[in-house]
Amino acid sequence: MSNFLNISVLVLATMVIILAGMVGYIYWQQNKVLQAVGSLSAFVSNHVAPPLEEEEESEDDRASVEEEKQVEVVETVEVPTVPAPEPDVDDLQNKTSAELRELLSKKGLPYGKRDSKTVLLQLLKASS
Repeated sequence: MSNFLNISVLVLATMVIILAGMVGYIYWQQNKVLQAVGSLSAFVSNHVAPPLEEEEESEDDRASVEEEKQVEVVETVEVPTVPAPEPDVDDLQNKTSAELRELLSKKGLPYGKRDSKTVLLQLLKASS
């Protein structure tokens, strides 16, 4: 039994050493690739891309542009309308279900198509 334990520990240690070596090799290859990509990008930026102009040499084009101011003449002025006062609760009792649905739609409140008049009245009372 002791022989089997020693052999299994030896196999496991060998596998760990091999895996550590593989990870080290991959890390070394990654560094080589990153170094090659960095030197390639430096070469491309120096020889292919045009050099950037310095700020002292470039002129500000914004100063030479003249603004034309145009004034819009308004002939008619729209007067805002005052919204109608909210209907009183007693007035709501006399309205039909269709009129109550219309009031709810104007206020933007959700309601069911098959809601009864009492439910519509409760919704309108709760929104006030």
